[in-house]
Amino acid sequence: MTKKRVFGLALATALSLVVSACGGANNNEPAASGAASKPAASPSASGGEKAPAPVKIKFFGMNMAYTSMEEMGAELQKKMPQYDIELLTVDTGTIDTSIRTGIAGGSPADIYFYWPQNMANIVKDKLALDLTPYLEANGGEWKNTFTPELLDLGKIDGKYYNVPFGSAYPVILVNNEIFEKAGVEPKQEMTWAEFMAACEQIKTKTGVSPFAVSSEPDRQSWLIRQGVMSLANGDGKLEALSKGEVATDSGYYETALNNIKDLYKKGYWYPGEGALNITRDEINAAFLQGKVGMLAEVAGTALSISEKAEFGVTVVKWPAMGPETVLLGGANGYFIPANAANPDAAVEVLKTLLGSDIQSIHLSHGYPPANRTIKVENPVLQQIMTFTEDLYPFEFHTKEAKMKSYYEGEMVPNYLMGAKIKDVLGQLDKLRENAFK
Repeated sequence: MTKKRVFGLALATALSLVVSACGGANNNEPAASGAASKPAASPSASGGEKAPAPVKIKFFGMNMAYTSMEEMGAELQKKMPQYDIELLTVDTGTIDTSIRTGIAGGSPADIYFYWPQNMANIVKDKLALDLTPYLEANGGEWKNTFTPELLDLGKIDGKYYNVPFGSAYPVILVNNEIFEKAGVEPKQEMTWAEFMAACEQIKTKTGVSPFAVSSEPDRQSWLIRQGVMSLANGDGKLEALSKGEVATDSGYYETALNNIKDLYKKGYWYPGEGALNITRDEINAAFLQGKVGMLAEVAGTALSISEKAEFGVTVVKWPAMGPETVLLGGANGYFIPANAANPDAAVEVLKTLLGSDIQSIHLSHGYPPANRTIKVENPVLQQIMTFTEDLYPFEFHTKEAKMKSYYEGEMVPNYLMGAKIKDVLGQLDKLRENAFK
């Protein structure tokens, strides 16, 4: 299956978020002029008219995990004095409850932070405004500012319900000096066999550890998740995998687990013994100290790490266990609730926030933006931003908390510490079957 075909299938699929509530509806058509609605002027005591009060916009979108957010918020308020924008900090752990409670209670925020690839239940329950008319107005003027692969993550049944501001996915940072000493040429795309051959060259010719990924479950699990997705894609079963339809005796999990075990047993995984407990700070420090040839990190931190390095850095894609790389991850974005008080005003705020001026601030902090009109000159970010063509954000194990915890945090360590593969995969299959009854 080609990457384009894989991505096309992904757009018709979304993982369930097991939550429920109800919300009102609103007129989805933008104002004819595209301008925000304004309150009528009220008469003054002297018979004249007062200046209209600024339109209030409740923006539940300040995800402070991004160092750029405070500066972007300040610039947004500066650029839009006609609006009284209330900037609210997001708690991603309770965001679903906050959204559902606000919308069901009839007093929602005008804009919510949310992940476009996870919009299925929000849209199913008719809680989100259809943004298609706004995006396609004036010949698609606003739509054409976005990276298509990221914008399409928020597209359901041909309509857009979420607009992205950035992407999130794993990459590998290469120490160019170590690769040169080992006689290895960094390749943007590697098969697993090529990756392992590079590891062997680095270990034998330089004496440093070839590869590092931290013990945090959402990072260590990249090994199994990327591997299984790539293998399933090679057989045209990536969509079936995302729906929980692929049993663990398919061979994909066993192949991936054995590849990971090989990486671990051969001592390629920094620092050897103790690799399953290494922290993110420890591996990043080791990479900058020249002790690691390849570092697994998220795209958003690649620039800051490369700028700290006293050696050249190349960013490459995750090695593919199957015929092609499939990149787990997705985007961060915003949606407007269906019963927002001022939908046209909310759209104008989003247009400004996601425009080139403010998104350039996001870029200056090292984060790849979703706005493709911004000129990106840094070669590291240029590399990273080409990787979005491989994104596939839908994974079966996120459907149920116990399954997610096991798949991301327990399965690989259990196998590497001596558990039988039959038992390891049997536990996953039980969780999968229970979740998809």
